[in-house]
Amino acid sequence: MTDAKRQSTTGPRSHGALRAPGDPSIPLILVPLDGSREAKDALPVARLVAGIVHGTIHVVHVLEAPVAPDALLRLIDLRPEETRGLVVDQIVGRPADAIVHFARDAHADLIVMTTRGRTAYHGRTVRPVVEEVIRRAPCPVLLVRPEIDQKVASMTGIHRILLPLDGAPSSAAVISPALDLAERSGAEVDVLYVATRGPRPTEPGSLTAPLYVDQPQYEWPTWAQEFVRRFGTCLGARPLTTPMRLLLRRGDPASEIVALAIERQSDLIVLEWRGRMDPARARVVKGVLTRAPCPVLLIQTGPRTGER
Repeated sequence: MTDAKRQSTTGPRSHGALRAPGDPSIPLILVPLDGSREAKDALPVARLVAGIVHGTIHVVHVLEAPVAPDALLRLIDLRPEETRGLVVDQIVGRPADAIVHFARDAHADLIVMTTRGRTAYHGRTVRPVVEEVIRRAPCPVLLVRPEIDQKVASMTGIHRILLPLDGAPSSAAVISPALDLAERSGAEVDVLYVATRGPRPTEPGSLTAPLYVDQPQYEWPTWAQEFVRRFGTCLGARPLTTPMRLLLRRGDPASEIVALAIERQSDLIVLEWRGRMDPARARVVKGVLTRAPCPVLLIQTGPRTGER
């Protein structure tokens, strides 16, 4: 195991509300930066979320050896005025190890990263460090494509959330976090189910689409009622104050998710991810991350892999 060590801390701590050690009342949002312009595109989204949940942002940069505070800011291309409200830390170690261990030790509530950074890895959905962090992160990961930097920079809030569900019982785990964020931000939630002739969930208790999807007048209304009834129980006793609607589509799940996000001008896609990034297991996740017109929040429901 690589022992990632946190070194000297810099940044104007007095400018932001900070979480005291062990204090769970202030969410901690972790933003790893590698010094590239692309990586910095994660900061506007992190600031937006921090404002919604009243959290504090910790920027981290991974080094082979510690440097002076002013040198650290140069390495991550941040001017002193850009650090207002941030805590800036440097950590030593292998990048993915250092980020994951820091997130765990600091009890981070969210990691915000861009899908690529200083180096472009052609043919890959996300850069290797990000992929490894996704697999091992102890908390949800919010991913931003640098290609949508203009949209991200112009976002004034989270007004519409797209929540795809595939009918598997485990997917219910993403409902509560999505609704919690929606309630805090005043967003509407579009729940999407995509009927596909491809692989379907094999998890016991899964609710899949009607077999005769070409005859919606016969089976879709009954199925939709059962879908809402079954997954509505996941809300428990919490009052439903968030506007929600169920949308049904047919086709390739990733393509339909992206198309609906564009059509509905979604500000955030919340995706369940079951812990595997190989092609057979993460086809939908990779398809969405490749083309998403807005940030994507991955909430892992499967076992974490590749732990060191």
